Amino acid sequence: MRIRLVDEDRSQRTRAAGRKRGSSRRRTFEAAVPMPQARARQPGKRAKAPSGPAAPPKERAQRSRPAARKRTRAEAQQAQAPARVAASSLGLRLGVLLLLGLLIAAVVHGSTDARFFVYQAGVIGARHLNAEGIYQAAAVHEQNIFWIDPTAVAERIARLDGVKTVRVRCALPAVVTIEVEERQPRVLWRAIKQERDWWLDEEGFILPYHGDAQAGETLFVVDASPRELDYGQRIQPEGIVASVIQLATALPDNRIFFYDAERGLSFRQKGNGEEWPVYVGSSEDLDHKIQVMLTLTAHLESNHITPRYVDVRWAAHPVYGRPAGETAAEGGQ
Repeated sequence: MRIRLVDEDRSQRTRAAGRKRGSSRRRTFEAAVPMPQARARQPGKRAKAPSGPAAPPKERAQRSRPAARKRTRAEAQQAQAPARVAASSLGLRLGVLLLLGLLIAAVVHGSTDARFFVYQAGVIGARHLNAEGIYQAAAVHEQNIFWIDPTAVAERIARLDGVKTVRVRCALPAVVTIEVEERQPRVLWRAIKQERDWWLDEEGFILPYHGDAQAGETLFVVDASPRELDYGQRIQPEGIVASVIQLATALPDNRIFFYDAERGLSFRQKGNGEEWPVYVGSSEDLDHKIQVMLTLTAHLESNHITPRYVDVRWAAHPVYGRPAGETAAEGGQ
């Protein structure tokens, strides 16, 4: 059996009394200064921090008036928006209809007014061709200027023999200008079978008009082939006229050339008071042929040789015929 001592009992009473005094002091402090307590949060909402002391009622009323006016203006604008959209749409439709009406009126006026119909055209560059014939080929007479296609008109005129290039321009109220470049006569081609002369341009097209036979740049070709020529055709083989011009440039003293189907192009070379035929053949490798021919001609003249002919149709193997009665030598026949 435990015997409680007097000192132990006294210390326990002292601790109990101290607890009572502390509890009493805490209750007294809490009663004097109330502690702030957190407001219960509603589910899904965050707590708002205090924004300071509450404003007086008069101040709150003054603050609410501008907000109310703004809301009123916004509601009025929303109410007026459909009306403005309808008015804008109506104005746009009226503008489109007015523009369409003006366009239709302009088309009708342009299609019926006599001032927009073509009755003549300016023709530039026609020296050999007849200007009236070019105008008729254009097919623009009494046509409305708005319906004329310059490209189509140029294509029709370009079909005329002798026309190289053509340009057509149109302007209001009814102005049509036709500018042509004619093919220039360069070669007078004599067809022995037809017993007729034809004028050709530098590309070999047969022209329906004449050039100047006395002009210094005019060249002559005598054609012994059995061919039939006509206006608008192009001499075959293609490039033969260009070869004639190239030969004439290399041989300034030669203006007359010959052509036959078997030997091709040829001409007569003069030297030492004599002349002999030079066979050139086709247009193939013509630069080399001309170089070989000039070299061989210089050799013959320097050695006072008058050949019966010179043949450079195969430029790598040129030959010449020695005069009759002489012994054949190397390089000759």
